[in-house]
Amino acid sequence: MPCNKASSPRKCVKEPVSSDSQSLVDEDSVEIKVKDGSSDDTITEEQSPGTYVKTRHVLAMMCFLAMFNVYTVRLCLSVAIVAMVNTTGSGLQDSNGTQTTCPNRGGDNVTNRGDHMNGVFNWDPAQQGLLLGCFFYGYICNSITGAWMSKRFGFKRVMGAAMFCSGALTILMPAAAKYRFELLVVFRIIVGFFQGVISPSIIGVFCVWGPRLERSALTSFCLSGSSVGTFVTFPLSGVIADVFGWEVVFYTAGGGAVLWCIFWFAVVYDSPEKHPRISEQEKAFIRRTAGALKNKEPGTRVKTPWKSMMTSLPLLGILSAHFACNWGLYTLLTMLPTYMSNVLKFDLTTSGFFSALPYILQWMFTVVGGFVTDIIRSHRILSTIVIRKINVTLGLAVPALFLVSAGYIGCDATAAVALLSVSAGFTALIIPGSTSNTQDIAPKYSGIIYGISSAFASVSGFLAPQVAGWLLDDESSLTQWQIVFWISAGVYLFGTLVYLLLGSAEEQSWAKGAKVEEKELTKA
Repeated sequence: MPCNKASSPRKCVKEPVSSDSQSLVDEDSVEIKVKDGSSDDTITEEQSPGTYVKTRHVLAMMCFLAMFNVYTVRLCLSVAIVAMVNTTGSGLQDSNGTQTTCPNRGGDNVTNRGDHMNGVFNWDPAQQGLLLGCFFYGYICNSITGAWMSKRFGFKRVMGAAMFCSGALTILMPAAAKYRFELLVVFRIIVGFFQGVISPSIIGVFCVWGPRLERSALTSFCLSGSSVGTFVTFPLSGVIADVFGWEVVFYTAGGGAVLWCIFWFAVVYDSPEKHPRISEQEKAFIRRTAGALKNKEPGTRVKTPWKSMMTSLPLLGILSAHFACNWGLYTLLTMLPTYMSNVLKFDLTTSGFFSALPYILQWMFTVVGGFVTDIIRSHRILSTIVIRKINVTLGLAVPALFLVSAGYIGCDATAAVALLSVSAGFTALIIPGSTSNTQDIAPKYSGIIYGISSAFASVSGFLAPQVAGWLLDDESSLTQWQIVFWISAGVYLFGTLVYLLLGSAEEQSWAKGAKVEEKELTKA
């Protein structure tokens, strides 16, 4: 039954649509009434017999697991490196006395290591910073091109191939490390290159598969896989390295990524029209409510407005927020196990566990933040740009405060872990903030725009750990870590300010897409 005020007392929510159509969504039966000007067509998304899970939700789960594997592959080195490096020879003692370092907990965390924990590599802090950050040299090169490839060849093939290659290379990393330091660096760069396509592709997925008022929640859920991957990787890698040896950390992470590829190719398709098992009701519902892509006229293609994109002020705001978030986030992701081990003096297993705590909180903020954002938008409690800017402010300014506070809490491990957890948790609000904002300003090009944003923000991915490595002559010094945290806080606040000034939720004029004849493109 169509949702209308005369025939039903149920509440209808008006969904934002384009100028040539208008939709009403019935919250109880999920009915869509579309008026095109020429005829009325009512589509109801009903539960088909034997169908209990929506196809788009299966896709969301697979994208969630994709991000989970991306971060297990990306971060396994952050934990394993603590066991790989011979810290006895790298100068953990502070020559200035005990005021700037913390006492050991339960015995010396270096000399009491198990058989698997005696590091064999004499890498100094600068080399470690290079190794942890070089992943982003490759990542930055493929974020934009990866989004384009996903749009051109389909996200299924692009994401599946990229994940398989990165997983296989991760399995080979122990052999590369034992052969030569430079070869391990090259492997990490190549893995970053392949993984650069994953996040931009996921952003574009739900412009095809996601109803407009579900996009923040679907995107946030998918990207929250990164937080869960971090939460699992840190403690599990610590235990694996302690019990089986650091090599097994890489075998486990790489093997999980390869295993994911089998299920990905079996259940995922590029569009509802290509999916053989989707119900007709869900297919029609997505077609009517996705709204990002329209059937193109025969013999034409949509020209990508590269120049207008790169000079767009709202995009600059998104870039600034993304860069700021990544700077602080990757400082924690790459350096937190080192901080836990060398400053707070936890053993590797305990260090991995406490390093993971901030990211379960981050996962909760991501999922709840996306859900609440969509509720606020659908009920028109606040405008889209207002809720986006609130999320960005909470996701950057609040973490800055708690990150600096953690540096001055001293050797109180409980308070330090709590402050770092809150800091990391709030950064998740960037996803329903500036990250989802790419779908507002240019839904047709959201994947490409996110690729541009991800490439720019990835500069912080290799700069942040290298800057930390340069500053940390003594990795156990509290005063040197305070400087690292202050720099991150300053970047956070700068990103907040720029986004508040330039952020917009209006679809940009250049994002409409200029149609050109295919013959013209061929000649060009």
